[in-house]
Amino acid sequence: MNATDPYAAPAASGRRPSRRRRNGTAAAITVFLSIALLGCDATGDDPSAKPTASYQETPRTVPGAEANQATKDFHKYLLENEGTENLTTVFIDVKIEGSDPHLSAQIITGLDRDLRTPDSPDQDKAEQLAAAFTAWRTERFKDHGSVKIYNPAAETMTTATW
Repeated sequence: MNATDPYAAPAASGRRPSRRRRNGTAAAITVFLSIALLGCDATGDDPSAKPTASYQETPRTVPGAEANQATKDFHKYLLENEGTENLTTVFIDVKIEGSDPHLSAQIITGLDRDLRTPDSPDQDKAEQLAAAFTAWRTERFKDHGSVKIYNPAAETMTTATW
């Protein structure tokens, strides 16, 4: 037994945490902190500074991570449809879980950086993003489910069903 290893000695309950639990907790903390850091903006001291209304050719991602296929496909859909190009700058990640009719989608955005939900000035964009996502799922996949739009602090800004 290694005396310097804190996990080598039994815990007070007689069991030590499993390696899977320790790794899962570390991964969850890393994801949460990454999302929180994406919410920080470097626009200076001007509280009224807003993101530009341009669009991006490729989806934003957490540094060092690659966008998943759902994120890429939704980004492509937004670029191809007139009137939704400006929404390509507001979302970071799309996650879809479950199976039809119990699909559950979560979209992490860079909206509401001041964390003023539900009185956020970005509420309209969150609702537009939810509407675009439901249209995409309905047109392309003809399935059913619900979507939640989150701000960088993982607070729900809006929900929609399709």
